[in-house]
Amino acid sequence: MPNVQADPAEHPLSAGEPALLPQIVITGTRTERLLEDVPVRTQVIDRATLERRQARDLADALRLLPGVYLRTIHGKQGQEIWMQGLDGDRVLILIDGIPAIASTGSTVDLTQIMVADVERIEVVRGATSALYGSSAMGGVINVITRRPEATAYRLQAEVGAYDRRGDGDVPHGAHLLGRWSRGGEYVSAEFTGDWRRNDGFSLQPERFAQDVHGIEHLNLSSRLDWNLAPRSRFSLRPTWMQEDKTQRVSVSLPGGAEGRRVKEETVRQPGLVLDLNRATDDRSDWRMTASWSRFENQTSERSVAGDPLTRRDAEIVSRRIEGQWNHEWNRRHWLTLGALARDERLDQTKDNWVGGVVVGSDEIEPGARHRNQEVFAQDNIFFGEKSEILAGLRYQHDSDFGGFLAPSLNLKRQVDSGGGRLNLRAGVGRGYRVPNLKERYFEFDQSSLGYRVAGNPDLQPESSVSVQIGAEWLPLNSRAPRWDVNLFHNDIRDLITTEFNTDLTEQEGLQVFDYRNLARARTWGVETGLAWQISRDLRWDLGYTWLQAEDQDTGRTLPLRPAHQVKTELIHQRGRLQLSAGAEYQSSEFIDSANTDKSPAWTRVNLRGAWRHGPVTWLAGVDNVFDQVPAAGDAADFSPKPGRYVYLGLRLDGPFGSQ
Repeated sequence: MPNVQADPAEHPLSAGEPALLPQIVITGTRTERLLEDVPVRTQVIDRATLERRQARDLADALRLLPGVYLRTIHGKQGQEIWMQGLDGDRVLILIDGIPAIASTGSTVDLTQIMVADVERIEVVRGATSALYGSSAMGGVINVITRRPEATAYRLQAEVGAYDRRGDGDVPHGAHLLGRWSRGGEYVSAEFTGDWRRNDGFSLQPERFAQDVHGIEHLNLSSRLDWNLAPRSRFSLRPTWMQEDKTQRVSVSLPGGAEGRRVKEETVRQPGLVLDLNRATDDRSDWRMTASWSRFENQTSERSVAGDPLTRRDAEIVSRRIEGQWNHEWNRRHWLTLGALARDERLDQTKDNWVGGVVVGSDEIEPGARHRNQEVFAQDNIFFGEKSEILAGLRYQHDSDFGGFLAPSLNLKRQVDSGGGRLNLRAGVGRGYRVPNLKERYFEFDQSSLGYRVAGNPDLQPESSVSVQIGAEWLPLNSRAPRWDVNLFHNDIRDLITTEFNTDLTEQEGLQVFDYRNLARARTWGVETGLAWQISRDLRWDLGYTWLQAEDQDTGRTLPLRPAHQVKTELIHQRGRLQLSAGAEYQSSEFIDSANTDKSPAWTRVNLRGAWRHGPVTWLAGVDNVFDQVPAAGDAADFSPKPGRYVYLGLRLDGPFGSQ
């Protein structure tokens, strides 16, 4: 087994080339490996990158990662991630290896996950169900929080404003952050608080309705680590998240009149993680993790005068326990064995006010639960120091769908030359996803608006076969360009889609949609990346993705899958000053399954700047420099809505007492 060592992280504004430092990753193999040695292609966003981009949440952090597509969650206005043509329901979001709760019972809202306490973010593409189970058909995003090692503090404040489209008085947005940590030989601790506010955004300020909601968001997290023995560590990590949204909306009333309403949403989410790690000797270690989380969500609509119209309450309670054992055997095998049990419960009710009378109903069948037990095994086989095979197998037993096997196989070959190293990787894996409780039991009744969405308890699990083939060039000369290319192909069966139900529509006299196992689909394409340290002070990153996605039943292009995407960032760093410019381009895309309507191509440019003087760092940035927004009144324009946003900030870093 190779020795895993990496240089310590440096200050993000210090001179040098932090992107070229060795990095340790864990997601691709579930064991610690050097990034350049890992057999599964893994991309990393490190702490220096997060701070350079001045990311406020996980969506901000992932925005410039090639091959990542951020989209508005239908009906929520949060953001979800798509990768390799697979949507947010099929990309697994982990926080320290534990699945994040989906804000809709289906999709994780990236804007609800703060990055103030994050050490790095690891991204693995393609089906990884053998490693992480259901919902990992499109890949895994693993958010790794930092360990409290130093005795220090950070305070940060930002204010910003839109142009004339911003709602309310200037400033339209604010961000406060505080973090305190204390390291120790036996006990260490960290506490982080992150508060954000935004008043919202309107493409047509003269209209009553808002295009982007106003929001107030609070994240609190703490971590307490005990070194129980030289080889043992116990961690306690409680968290709290709350969110309050308000949005003015307009609805069409009989006779063509405009109905004005205010939509409000609240989220409360406490969570707790217990983690015990122990290395029994130099060749074996094990880990036990237990987690609990409760997600409470209330959405309501009221008239402008304050009269209640509707209210929806949802609660998701999740409990999980997992164990993993790693053992180096005969110096050529690194074995991993593990098991987990998970229980999830979802309740959702709706109240309607009709003539002053409250009429209540269950939108999710009462007592809807989902339980599963899983076991997994993996063998990392080394053939000398330049070749290895990673073989994995996971068995899941689901309370409603029985058993499922997900195998995977990855190969890596290292080819050395006088100028550097070429890493060749290939992998194939089977992915699967069981229908979630929302898809099976949800009854979303919007009869007053002319439609209803019905769950389907007869849904079957989705499955896929994913193939990834790639190459990566790592030059010895740190000023020479580094590049990587990855070809992918995903073949999906029993894809769960939302379909228009003609029979029920005729019976009920309103549009009825339901969930069905209808589609066979495939996605394929190429992901490329280039990183070039042009000089000591200047670096250029570039990524291009070509994507094709086909509904194999109809031969048409799957909607919301653009063929071309370009992401680039230019970084200048000299002494105390750091400047960067990031840009995204996305080609046009079909927005309907019939391939009749298209959303136009779009480009966005963001600027970031930071200047450090001692413990003080001044921050500045502009989002959407050229103020590109969707065309007013064009329902087919799905380009990002927020316009130009300018902000200034101040950050104070320092030690807390003696170190």
